[in-house]
Amino acid sequence: MPAIPMLFSNKFNVLLLWKCLCLLVVLVGCNPPGEPVKCSTKDSNCTVTNSYGMFPDRAICRAGNVAYPTSEQELVSIVSAATKSKRKMKVVTHFSHSIPKLVCPDGQDGLLVSTKNLNRVLKTDTDAMTMTVESGVTLRQLINEAAKAGLALPYAPYWWGLTIGGLLGTGAHGSSLWGKGSSVHDYVVEMRIVSPAKAEDGYAKVWELNERDKDLDAAKVSLGVLGVISQVTFKLQPLFKRSITYVRKDDTDLGDEAVTFGKLHEFADIFWYPSQRKAIYRIDDRVPINVSGNGVYNFTPFRSTLSLVLALVRSSEETQESSGDAEGKCLNAKLVTSTLQSSAYGLTNNGAIFTGYPVIGFHNRLQSSGTCLDSLEDSLITACPWDPRIKGEFFHQTTFSISLSVVKSFIQDVQKLVSMDPKSLCGLELYNGILMRYVKASTAYLGKQEDAVDFDITYYRSKDPMAPRLYQDVLEEIEQMALLKYNALPHWGKNRNLVFDGEMKRYKNGGEFLKVKNKYDPWGLFSSEWTDQVLGLRNGVIVLKEGCALEGLCICSQDVHCAPSKGYLCKPGKTFPDARVCARVNTKT
Repeated sequence: MPAIPMLFSNKFNVLLLWKCLCLLVVLVGCNPPGEPVKCSTKDSNCTVTNSYGMFPDRAICRAGNVAYPTSEQELVSIVSAATKSKRKMKVVTHFSHSIPKLVCPDGQDGLLVSTKNLNRVLKTDTDAMTMTVESGVTLRQLINEAAKAGLALPYAPYWWGLTIGGLLGTGAHGSSLWGKGSSVHDYVVEMRIVSPAKAEDGYAKVWELNERDKDLDAAKVSLGVLGVISQVTFKLQPLFKRSITYVRKDDTDLGDEAVTFGKLHEFADIFWYPSQRKAIYRIDDRVPINVSGNGVYNFTPFRSTLSLVLALVRSSEETQESSGDAEGKCLNAKLVTSTLQSSAYGLTNNGAIFTGYPVIGFHNRLQSSGTCLDSLEDSLITACPWDPRIKGEFFHQTTFSISLSVVKSFIQDVQKLVSMDPKSLCGLELYNGILMRYVKASTAYLGKQEDAVDFDITYYRSKDPMAPRLYQDVLEEIEQMALLKYNALPHWGKNRNLVFDGEMKRYKNGGEFLKVKNKYDPWGLFSSEWTDQVLGLRNGVIVLKEGCALEGLCICSQDVHCAPSKGYLCKPGKTFPDARVCARVNTKT
């Protein structure tokens, strides 16, 4: 153990640490994640959080009780009893991966309804190519069970540790402009929802929806405010094979490429490393079923890691942040991205080793992964990298979609910011850069409004809410530029508070959604102060206090919001005149 501090003695050893991280993730098992709901007594006096252990405003969400229904009948009884007593309710999933406070009931006496035990596949119809599942079924279960029947969900998020109810509630998606597009909810053909009801209806009602019901367009992306999803039926496709090749290019013409690339390849996406001026293009298409190949995608950042290694890596980044070592971050970022690229991001040609592109295999083995969820308890010797029970990754995420018609201009604006200081976005590249996915316009009232590119940005978050980040002003300008200049549409499950301010004005059918909400839950028992704010029913989600802009709880309008005691002042943006950013003053950078 005495040798461990030597890892931080110079940049070379820090680089070795990162290299060890990338190698160790393939060698160890994993401690499964903790439960999002914890109660001081059996199922009562509870707290609820997300899988990262912290909401954007760092609030502790409390509830009086949690219920674990095992059937729709039990679910009806639970909703009925709570409705009769006019008790607030919130649905919580097994893993709780959404970053915003979607699972927090108002006050401390609310009821959490967990879908953890609503986890059965109920029916598979191979002739109709449909599958009916309970809402607590995970994406991984759905993919595997469909494959056993020779079927496939064509598009899905890349992380399989999501439940069906959770991913529908937040509009989760993969990457495609083909067919109906990459949003999972657009493949829903039937749904059952349990909602509050009047006394003469037994205080609970089961709504049965199909494609002929316009209410389905509200229920497909609902933020959990209509009730509890009980069952979902998906329209699937025959199982098929895919061929994947990653190609590295300069990002000089990324603006032009981004507009056309998604139309050329069915499962296209792009990793963008803006400080390195590089982009990794995923050439990914269907191939005939008889083409040889048994490839597997086990995405490297979703694998388990030794907790000791994670702690060392986190300490390294904290040291770089506190000392203003942007150069160190850039060196580490190059090692991380090059190691991921050389290991094909976790692709293997046969489930064991990578021998070269293209990687060809069945769709169910390539579309999603998350093996850090697997394995037996090991006393947290290993864990998912973001597990809050250890010292590991702790980050913010900003995710938004920008219309294909203006995405080129947005990319060029980001490139202008980077050209002013090439080191400014190295911190993003420690988290594998900006993931660009393609999404198609949806009929869902709270779904995507236009064909667009989704930008998924992950970056360092301090344990101290008043501590500024390196180049925070650049990241904030990108965020505000996307929202205010390019009218970006935020992801419901991956953002900080400020992006949701005035959110409902961006949806042409937002008013129709609110009508359905009032019909299904007129008493607002499945709503909270936070969801009311997001839906425009109360004052916005902005929190005004010293340092609020540092955490994405507000846009700075006075110096106090930027915590001047921590060296940040509110200044205009560098390229976007309407941006108001917390700019670091009197620093080495």
